[in-house]
Amino acid sequence: MIQPPRAIQVLLVEDSEDDAALLLRELRRGGYDPQSRRAASADAFEDALESQAWDVILCDYTMPGFSGAEALALLHKRKLDIPFIFVSGTLSEEMAVAAMRAGAHDYIVKDRLRRLVPAVERELRDAVARREQARDRAERETAERRFRHILALAPDAIVAADEGFRITIYNRAAEALFGYSGEEIAGQPLDVLLSSHVVASHRHHMSDSETALRVNERVEIVGRRKNGEEFPAEAAIVQVIEDGNATFMAVIRDVSERKTLEAQLRQAQRMEAVGQLTGGLAHDFNNLLTIVIGNLDLLLERLGKDCESAEMAQVALEASLRGATLTRQLLAFSRRQPLEPKVFDMNVLVDDTVGLLRRTLGEQLEIAMVLAPDLWPVLADPVQLESAFANLAINARDATPQGGQLAIETVNKQLDSDYAALNLDVVPGDYVMLAVSDNGTGISPDILDKVFEPFFTTKGQGHGTGLGLSMVYGFAKQSGGHVKIYSEVGHGTTVRLYLPRASADRQCVEVRPCEPAAVDPGDATILVVEDSTEVRRVAVNHLTAFGYQVVEAASGREALNQLAADDSIALLFTDVIMPGGLSGPELAQRARELRPDLKVLFTSGYAETAIDGGLSADLLSKPYRKEELARKLREVLERRDGEP
Repeated sequence: MIQPPRAIQVLLVEDSEDDAALLLRELRRGGYDPQSRRAASADAFEDALESQAWDVILCDYTMPGFSGAEALALLHKRKLDIPFIFVSGTLSEEMAVAAMRAGAHDYIVKDRLRRLVPAVERELRDAVARREQARDRAERETAERRFRHILALAPDAIVAADEGFRITIYNRAAEALFGYSGEEIAGQPLDVLLSSHVVASHRHHMSDSETALRVNERVEIVGRRKNGEEFPAEAAIVQVIEDGNATFMAVIRDVSERKTLEAQLRQAQRMEAVGQLTGGLAHDFNNLLTIVIGNLDLLLERLGKDCESAEMAQVALEASLRGATLTRQLLAFSRRQPLEPKVFDMNVLVDDTVGLLRRTLGEQLEIAMVLAPDLWPVLADPVQLESAFANLAINARDATPQGGQLAIETVNKQLDSDYAALNLDVVPGDYVMLAVSDNGTGISPDILDKVFEPFFTTKGQGHGTGLGLSMVYGFAKQSGGHVKIYSEVGHGTTVRLYLPRASADRQCVEVRPCEPAAVDPGDATILVVEDSTEVRRVAVNHLTAFGYQVVEAASGREALNQLAADDSIALLFTDVIMPGGLSGPELAQRARELRPDLKVLFTSGYAETAIDGGLSADLLSKPYRKEELARKLREVLERRDGEP
C-alpha cells in the first residue's frame, strides 16, 4: 500500500531560488509534502518565525548581507525549538565544527543531498524527544555528542582553550601531532603547544570579540611537539560564546612538507633562471672561443715550435682551452650539453676512475669502496659521469686537507612515490645510485641549498671555480636522474647521484677510453653553413688545410641553393642554431629530401635544439680543435648508410 506524502512545514533560509527548488525536490523524493517559505534576509527570517510554526529550517551558510550564523543566533534569541540544518556548498570542516558548537543540529554539503531526507527525519524525531524532556539538557547532550563524534573523525588536530587559555579540548589527531596524550595536556596552558609569541599576539585579539560565532582567516603559527621540536603549522581559529563564556578552538595542520616543497620549487625556479642565463652566455663564449682556438691552431702550425712567438701563442691556446672547459661546465649546469647516453656497468667506470684519480687525491685520503655486486646497468653518458664522479672525489679531498676518509658506494635504489612527493624533480622508478662521502669539514645548513649554483664555492679565494657541483647537478637533471646532498658541519658530506636504470633489453657496452685514430687527409667537397663570418672562416681554413673542397653558405636558404647547384657536395657541416627561420636540423631534413645520400655533421655552442628534437645526429661541440674536426669528418664520411 502506497503511503501518502507526509506534510512538513519548511522554512528555507536561502538566497537562490534554484537551490531552494532542489531542496524541495529532494524532500518530495523522500516522501514529504513540503509547505515552504523562503527568507533571504534577517527581516524576512524574523517575519517567518513570527508568522507560523515550522517543522524544520534549512539554512545556507553564506548569503549576501545575511549569514547562516546570524540566522542561528536569531533563532536562539527567540528560544525556539526548531531543527536547524545548514545546507551549503562551501562549508569547510572547521566551519562545520563551529556551526555544531553554536547549536546547529546538522550540516549537509549541497553536492551530497542524499543525506537531506535522513537528516530531516532524524531531526524531527529528535525534536519530539526534546519536547518530552528538559529542553536545555537535551539540546546540550545532542550537540555535545555530535561534536565529540566530529572531533573523533577529524583528520586535523583540534585544540580548544578557555578564556584563560587553558586547554579544554584535544582530539586524537592532536595527540598524534604534538605527542602529548589527552590526559597529559588537559588543563595545561596553550603555550605548551605553541610558541609563546604566537599565543601572546592573538590573546587580546581573540578576547575582545562579542560575536557569538566567528571564523578567523587561516594564520601561520609555530607548533611545539613534546620532544621540543618546533614545526610550521596553519591554524583556523574559531571563537564560541556559551553562557557568557568564550571558548577558542583551533583546527591545526602541520605544513612542514608543504613548506619543504615550496622551498624546493623556489630553488628549482632560481636554478632554472640561472641555467637559462649561463647557457646563453656559454653558447656565445663557445662561438668566440672557436674563433680564438681555431686561429691559434693555424698560427702555431705556421710559426713552428722554436720561436718566442710560438711559445706565446701556445700559452694563449692553453688559456683558451681552460676557458672552453669552463663553458662546458656551464653548459652541463644549464642542461644544454650534448650527451651520448650508453648502457654500461657503473662499477667498472667507478673502479677505473678511482685508479686514475689516486695520485690526484693524494696518499692522505683513505679510500673505501663498497660496490654492489648485483648492480643494475645504468643509462647515462659515461664520459660525463666520469667527470661528475671526479668532481665529487676532488671536493671530498679538498674538504679533508689534513687527511681523512673517502667512501664510495654504488647500490640499486627504487625511489617511490613518497620520496618523489618530497622531491619535486624525481620520477618514481628504478635508479642506480653513486654515493661519495667524506668525513671532512662539512657545509653549514644556511648555505647548503646554494652549493649547486654556478660559481658558488665554500673554498678559499683562488681555489676552485664553483662549477664542479653545478656540472653534477645539470648532468643529473639532463640524464633524467636526481642528486641529493647531505652535510653536517664538523662531520662531513655525502652526495648521492641517482641515474636511471637501463631497460632489460639493452646490452652493456665497453666504456674504457681508447686511443684516437690517425687522421687522414680529406678529398671530398663539404658545404659549411655558419651565420658568423669569423667562425665560418675558421672552419673553412681548417677544411682547406685538410685537403677538402669547400663551399660556403651564411644561411640555411643559401645552403639549399648551393646543394641544388652542386652535385659534388658530399657532406653538410652546419651550425645547429641559425637566424633566418631555418635551423640546422631543419636544413638537414630539407637537404636530405634533395640528396638522400648526403652526410651531415652538426656543430653548436650548445645542442639544445638537436637534443630537444630527439635527433640521432653527429655533433661536434664548439669550441673544437683542428684534430677533432678532422677526425669527426672522416668518421662521418666513411660511415656506411644505415650504420649507427
